[in-house]
Amino acid sequence: MTEAVLLPTPVVGVSARPRITLTVWLADLTYTQQAISAETMPQAVGGLATYASTKMDLAHPVRLFKYPEALAVALEQDGPPDVIGFSHYIWNSQLSLAFAELVKRRFPDTTIVFGGPHYPLRLPEQTDFWHQRLVGKVDFYVEGEGEAAFSDLLLTLNDFDRKEVRGTIPGAHNLHDDGALYAPPPRPRIRYLSSVPSPYLAGLMDEFFDGKLVPTVQTNRGCPFKCTFCQEGTRYFQTVAKKHERQIRDELHYIGRRMKPLVEFGAARNELLITDSNFGMYPEDQETCRVIAECQQLYGWPRVVNVTTGKNQRDRVLSAVAQVPGAISLSGAVQSLDPDVLRSIARKNIDTGKLMEIALAASEAGAGTYSEVILALPGDSKAKHLGTLRQLVDAGFDRLNMFQLTLLPGSEMCTDAYRCEHGLVTKWRVMPRCYGTYNALGEELRTAELDEVCVTVPDMPYEDYRECRVMNLLLASLYNGGTFAVLLVILRAHRISPMRWLEFARTLGRGSALTKVLEEFTAETDDQLWDDRTELLTYATEHIDEYVAGRLGNNLLYTYRTRIISEALEDTADLAARACLTALREIGVGVGGGSLMEALVRESAEYHRLVLSDIFRTDPPEVLRQTARFDLDELLAAAGRREVVRLDPRNFQHPEPGVREFVLTLAQQRTLSTYLEQFGTTPWGAGRLLTKVRLPDIVRQVRMTPGPGTAPAPAGTGTPTT
Repeated sequence: MTEAVLLPTPVVGVSARPRITLTVWLADLTYTQQAISAETMPQAVGGLATYASTKMDLAHPVRLFKYPEALAVALEQDGPPDVIGFSHYIWNSQLSLAFAELVKRRFPDTTIVFGGPHYPLRLPEQTDFWHQRLVGKVDFYVEGEGEAAFSDLLLTLNDFDRKEVRGTIPGAHNLHDDGALYAPPPRPRIRYLSSVPSPYLAGLMDEFFDGKLVPTVQTNRGCPFKCTFCQEGTRYFQTVAKKHERQIRDELHYIGRRMKPLVEFGAARNELLITDSNFGMYPEDQETCRVIAECQQLYGWPRVVNVTTGKNQRDRVLSAVAQVPGAISLSGAVQSLDPDVLRSIARKNIDTGKLMEIALAASEAGAGTYSEVILALPGDSKAKHLGTLRQLVDAGFDRLNMFQLTLLPGSEMCTDAYRCEHGLVTKWRVMPRCYGTYNALGEELRTAELDEVCVTVPDMPYEDYRECRVMNLLLASLYNGGTFAVLLVILRAHRISPMRWLEFARTLGRGSALTKVLEEFTAETDDQLWDDRTELLTYATEHIDEYVAGRLGNNLLYTYRTRIISEALEDTADLAARACLTALREIGVGVGGGSLMEALVRESAEYHRLVLSDIFRTDPPEVLRQTARFDLDELLAAAGRREVVRLDPRNFQHPEPGVREFVLTLAQQRTLSTYLEQFGTTPWGAGRLLTKVRLPDIVRQVRMTPGPGTAPAPAGTGTPTT
């Protein structure tokens, strides 16, 4: 390796900041052609700009870019800049590299800087990464936190040629002409997150309040846990840096004032994303939730807060979330409940029992509950995966989010040593929504993102992996969100695990429409996976139009869940009823010969079919009706009060049959239109919608027309628990 040339370390005084004449652009790009794939406002790169402004006097304001089209126009009309930085994540790696390669080829004097978590941990793998993906496109890669290192880099580049910078700036890696990688260790972590001024309060985010992007904030950074599949599981991120309460308050109110008119006119999703890894686990989060509640009162925003809640400190998490009832779902992100698997992924400092307690106490806090499970973790097997699912549904989680194991370059799991030790067999696939074609400087850029997923571990052959995926789909379609909530009440009242019901649903005969959907799901599961990354990348870029059109590259669980409840809803409701009756019959409950129990099960399945009918129609659909022999709304309410112990159908039978009407309100139509306008009406678009909106906001509401001798239902009752 060539000897490093030591450059003077910039000394920045408070009273005399050095003047920087460089023009600087920062791009946090997202795909836009099928949908906006990463809908977050670019507050992270905005923080790079605001932090730099505290260390230097910038002669030219830093320009920020989110959309590739805007960057292409700027390059044509205003470029090139002296320095352009790109965020580098799994969802925009190739897109950023495509623009970087173009800029470097057309404007070789422009310095290109990358930064983000999509970068290996070890020097040998970093060197390979540079030679395989970055060489000729990127001048510097910032490892670790970016604010301080990027500022140091700007100060140095203002006075020195970039070729003189050889490993002298902490965290700034660069490849020399001789092929040697200069990789100095990163700068120490920022101790106080408020040392990064808010890009919202600085006005840098104003242009991104366009109704398409979701406001994004970070109140603390870092994670005390060591999960090997996560980039923040490394020692570097073990310390948690926090933001001052005043800055959080000012940011949230600033955002709320700008979101209010957009929300009132239905021009934006009524959401906030908090990127903390363990929200609610720290005392300061209590105040953040109080401010969010304040914003809800003043601005009608945010209705939904997307955040990962803390893995420990049950009482703190519950107390914080209770201040914004219904806005935050509490997560029990267990990933697996098998002790051997948990040891393999270094989650020994997370008490899974306590983690489940946090989420399952959410009903008292007025919040939903969900858990996360990853398939094909080190040490996993079919029995272990299905056992984890069983424990979680038996515990009563509203929803399970089931993921394939993705190997992230910045994680311990992605290292060669870890792969070898745990026998990970991986394949490549195209990431959903992350592909597109863009024109810049008279050239066409065709790009797609790939991720590496584990499909086989020593105790889980590929065929078992496929069977687990089918069960994941059935669970997502029949169980999640209470799709057949009344059937779940019946099953649980008889001490039958919902997983037993789902097992029958997987093995019983099915109607032709549902059979077709499930067979195509299995076939596409196989077709999406490739052995060779380069071959898949070539194929994907040659077939971009088919990916954008939705014929290839979809998120299969989202897409096929949508197809099940839209194309095969009658078959699905029939299967759900028959599986429930089979499970009851197995434990000796009489369900034949026109029994009341069979009538209750059949009516319940039909009830949920009608609730879900025409779920993605934005025009006012016709009112649907059903004869009501049983008071299903009271059955659901009694279950919520934990009053259903041993279910007797006679206790919920109407004296005389009434009539239910299933209607879609104007408010629901408006909510549905807002989301479908952004995601589209294709199965993959509607499937993604189901991950962003709560079902009660878009499915039909139920109104009772009483029969003779039946009292009218009180106003406001009858909405299904979904």
